[in-house]
Amino acid sequence: MLAEQAQKWFPTHVQVTVLQAKGLKPKGKNGSNDAYTIIQLGKEKYSTSVAEKTLDPIWKEEASFELPGLLMQENPEKYILYLIVMHRSLVGLDRFLGQVAISLNDVFEDKQRRKTE
Repeated sequence: MLAEQAQKWFPTHVQVTVLQAKGLKPKGKNGSNDAYTIIQLGKEKYSTSVAEKTLDPIWKEEASFELPGLLMQENPEKYILYLIVMHRSLVGLDRFLGQVAISLNDVFEDKQRRKTE
């Protein structure tokens, strides 16, 4: 089993591109948002810039994360990539707009899926 694993390729990093969000509910003044995205994998976090006064922000920003362990089939450790969209408030706490959780294990194990999706 170990000899077979030594012959296979396993990813050590994941590169994430945050393109855009669409149809966000307004949380700011004037019926719009000052939106940014927090990208999180394990304890590592990256934040995009703030897209001001929009409900359909476009970022086109990238972040690279080192995987904390081997991403391989049937690994009991799960690697979940979180993308959390927030509204920046100048006064008070930032407000939650939405999130998505992506299982990197499922992406890696899905042989039909392009790894660039």
